[in-house]
Amino acid sequence: MTVFFDKARGRWRYDFELGGIRHAQECRGPDGKPVSSRRGALDAEAEVKRIARIAPKLPRVNDLMIGDVMNALSEGWMRQPRWAERQRMVRELLDFFGPATPMRGIDGARIQDYITFALSQPLMVWRGGPTKTPGALVERWRPHPQGKMRSPARVNRYLVLLRAAFDRAYNTRDPLTHERAIEEIPPIKDLAETKRKARPVPDDVLAEVMEALPAHVTEALKVTLFFGLRRSEVFSLTISQVDFEARGIRLDGHLVKDREDAFLPGGSHAMQFLAQLVDQARDRGTRYLITWRPGSSEKARPESLKWRPVKSPKSAWTTAMVAVEKKLGARWRWHDIRAAFITQVAMTVGAVAAQKMARHSDFKTTQGYVEVADQVMRDAAEKAGARPAFGIVKGGKS
Repeated sequence: MTVFFDKARGRWRYDFELGGIRHAQECRGPDGKPVSSRRGALDAEAEVKRIARIAPKLPRVNDLMIGDVMNALSEGWMRQPRWAERQRMVRELLDFFGPATPMRGIDGARIQDYITFALSQPLMVWRGGPTKTPGALVERWRPHPQGKMRSPARVNRYLVLLRAAFDRAYNTRDPLTHERAIEEIPPIKDLAETKRKARPVPDDVLAEVMEALPAHVTEALKVTLFFGLRRSEVFSLTISQVDFEARGIRLDGHLVKDREDAFLPGGSHAMQFLAQLVDQARDRGTRYLITWRPGSSEKARPESLKWRPVKSPKSAWTTAMVAVEKKLGARWRWHDIRAAFITQVAMTVGAVAAQKMARHSDFKTTQGYVEVADQVMRDAAEKAGARPAFGIVKGGKS
């Protein structure tokens, strides 16, 4: 009899020999828990025998390689946004560790070696040109013209994928012995990132910028100032998202950063501007509110003159910032337009309203935007400057 009840342990067990190998373990069901009946024990034994017969054809869990893990994870990643960027990250991880390296062979020291390597790599930027030719993709990337290196924030993106690989390996078990591919997940901590404070774009700078931007980018800028949308949200905005009855914009959860549906109310000026954009989109035969098209020419094909959605204002914004920097000695990011919206709400209504309008789940995030609007700090700064040592007295100059 190969199945019996072990009274001392209170467990059903099996004990048999197959192909010169002895198999003796507790009987466990499909859920991994000990069975409680003889019928369950017989079923468990039959499953173990089935696996034992095909065991030579199965890869052993100790041999699980990082290349196998990354391939399995990539099947899901390729259906997600930004797959092209993630694919480059996966390629680098495999080149560094070696796709045939067992997951058990990557320890903390080897992980630290990779972090050191990643931080020493130049920041690569896209040099432009067609993106549909697979062989030309790698050649289109070049080191940053100013010699910038990867920041800790960028390296942390690679570490996210490495952690995912170890998580999957830890959850992978040997089909015969139920042994894990790795006994534990090595700690991979994020690198300390530089905390950048929000720097809202002043109104006079916004006026300068709008004069230098193309019409479609200026439209996106105004929508951002009205609603505080993120860059990806404003350039993907469609007619169906505008709700004139509720007077605002509706955002679908799968298209926004926090993965949660949201409704953003708009004032009278904001809704009037949205109405103009909706009418314009319908006249152009598109569902997107922010669109552009190439310059027309006699040789241009009709299909090339269709209005297209905008992926990013990077080129136009960079050009505008060059002009602004020459005149004002400073430059701003597109994200600073959203910061201008959040700061304006904080100064006029309060920090709580700013958090709601910005859709921040953590108030600490909002604080990074509203510190510039902190009236207490402004009052303190004013009082710090009004002191006898500076020769300043009330009512005029000394």
